[in-house]
Amino acid sequence: MARGATVQGAKEFMKQGLAVGGVLVALMIGLVGCSSPAPSLTAAELAQKYPEAKYVQIDGVALHYKQEGLGRPLIFLHGLPTSSHVWRNITPALTYGNTIYSLDLMGFGQSEKPQNVSYSIETYVTQLTKFLENFHLENPILVGHDLGGVIATLYTIRNPGKVRKLVMMNAPLYPESSPFHISLLRTKLVGEFFTGDWFLKRILQNSVGTPGVMNDTLIESYVKPYIDDPGARTALLKCVREFDLRPTLEKEITPGLGKIQTPTLILWGADDPYVPLAYSKKLKDDVPQAELQVILRTAHLEMEERPEDVRAQLKEFIDK
Repeated sequence: MARGATVQGAKEFMKQGLAVGGVLVALMIGLVGCSSPAPSLTAAELAQKYPEAKYVQIDGVALHYKQEGLGRPLIFLHGLPTSSHVWRNITPALTYGNTIYSLDLMGFGQSEKPQNVSYSIETYVTQLTKFLENFHLENPILVGHDLGGVIATLYTIRNPGKVRKLVMMNAPLYPESSPFHISLLRTKLVGEFFTGDWFLKRILQNSVGTPGVMNDTLIESYVKPYIDDPGARTALLKCVREFDLRPTLEKEITPGLGKIQTPTLILWGADDPYVPLAYSKKLKDDVPQAELQVILRTAHLEMEERPEDVRAQLKEFIDK
């Protein structure tokens, strides 16, 4: 069933605009490489553009974060192609007893999007490590969605005993085939044509299964960082191409799942077309202290479709 959902998701994706992209590639492929990537906003320019935003410098990169509540540290990490905006309906209900940090990963949201830095998984895990050290956040609870879940899991594997609890949400933690849109973005010459607003819109629309949830206003809020910063689309490509997940999955993450002793919640959308439900069931078997909760009638962004259910599951797990 999960495999069928993936195939169906790819078919729907192709129906909703990839044919147009193919025509563009055929007409313009000779032009690729002739233009230079647009420059990203500097840390100073970001601070000027978002005067109310909080920033921390990690290895020379300005990372944006939101801080709420008071208590034990609770860290939220988003995935592709979103930002900390994805947690806006979740975190307010969890502020009692928790200091919540919602981080924009490098290259996303209001964080800096450097073009001279590697967007490898090692860079992201190092940035998370130094973020925690910078704020003296000991024994945190980590919540990661999509690639954010991969980063949180690898950090937990590498730091046994230093994570209070771990939440994996729709995270690609096995070296299986990539979702269709990721494969397109990775393709040299072709990927550059698939960072436009229309393509991001298709990804977001297919991230939910409930009609009307991902409306134009919500899509605009997710796409806004890509419009605000000229280098955001290049950063998206760099992340997709340089994250280099498969070797780390094969050598460290997948073999290390059985060594995780941290209490773990696996929270998944039942109809996720990008990271199928079968992944969550395998994780339940592989992670010793894991419990699995499935959010029914939701796809990849269950935080948008059923925020009340996501909040309830997270609160119950965190408060145990």
